[in-house]
Amino acid sequence: MPSPDKTKSAARTRYWRVAGVLLLIGIEALLFGYSYPFFSLALEKKGIATWLIGLNASIAGAGILIFGPFVPWLIDRMGLRLLVAAQFALSLASFAAIFAFDNIAVWFIARFVMGTCFSALWTTTEIWLNGVVDDRNRGRIVGASGTLYAACQFMGPLLLSGTGSTGSLPLIAAMVPLAIGVAVALSIRSAVGEVDDEEESGDVHTLRMSLTLAGSLIAAAFLTGIGETAMQSLLPLYGLAHGLNDAGASRLVAVFSLGEAVLIVALGWFADRHGRRLTLIGTAGLAVVSTLAFPFVMDKAFLLEPVVFIAGGTVSGLYTLGIVLIGQDFRGQRLAVVSTGFAMAYSAGSVIGSTPIGFLMDLFGAEALPVTVALGFVALLIFLVRPGQKKAAEAPAD
Repeated sequence: MPSPDKTKSAARTRYWRVAGVLLLIGIEALLFGYSYPFFSLALEKKGIATWLIGLNASIAGAGILIFGPFVPWLIDRMGLRLLVAAQFALSLASFAAIFAFDNIAVWFIARFVMGTCFSALWTTTEIWLNGVVDDRNRGRIVGASGTLYAACQFMGPLLLSGTGSTGSLPLIAAMVPLAIGVAVALSIRSAVGEVDDEEESGDVHTLRMSLTLAGSLIAAAFLTGIGETAMQSLLPLYGLAHGLNDAGASRLVAVFSLGEAVLIVALGWFADRHGRRLTLIGTAGLAVVSTLAFPFVMDKAFLLEPVVFIAGGTVSGLYTLGIVLIGQDFRGQRLAVVSTGFAMAYSAGSVIGSTPIGFLMDLFGAEALPVTVALGFVALLIFLVRPGQKKAAEAPAD
């Protein structure tokens, strides 16, 4: 029987494993929210053409599509602790390179490197969190991590407003939390091998093999990427088409994002209590209903914002619930492979997102936005409830 001291030490270790990974997620989100406006404003101050500033942003977002297939292999070789620490260290080195060599080529190379690292950190920290939480509280903790991510990402531009976008201060302000991230990742020693030591790690040979085990979740990630990106980028145009002014149209995006930040915690709690796959199906249904309701509530101020709030929470909640189900159903190397495929599917949906839906809006009018997004989730709903679909986590945790 373990001594009381050993029991307390083990409890502290378990707490730090979860708290430490959540801290890493917060740092990652803070720098993600900080880097986008920083690069745009700093490059604009240098007189760079707008299309080059857009290209700089694009190469940051393309990283996970290039680097993603190698993430499971790197986790298997390095372990999560060293890989996450290396990603923070490379991001730190990228800002340091800009600090040391103020050259446009360095700005682009550094942006690609840190963009790739930030995208990979998004995946690897999710894998790590799924590995260290217990199944009883998985939905609540993963849901809370989504809210934490949204809050810290929101704080990034606020930090930039204090540092400004020129001189050495904004670069130093970015390097400090990244250095803390390196230290925190290396300190979570007890979680080494969390993804590597389970019984299934030797059965996976290809990305495709494992993704066939999570087809509905990968579909949810892809459709969430399309729907979330399209809503955030085209919702202002939808509002303008319905007679809102610029402030009112922008407010729609703010309310949509607020739903993302708030409702995912409630969805995680509900999933733990009432079954995770059932919650996924219900959330997909709410996403369909709420988005289809847009045309009917645009002229009803007392209904518009609640509907947009629910749409934001359910559309993004599908991603969070997918992460919860992956952590419940997969272990070992399969957890790394499926989680990576899930993130890549979301990123692919985000890249596709706005362009075809914007084209449909040009052809058929503003209502193409909610109708197209809703139809995507109808297809997902049919896939989720079809006979023979694997029933993951229908019962709540004990």
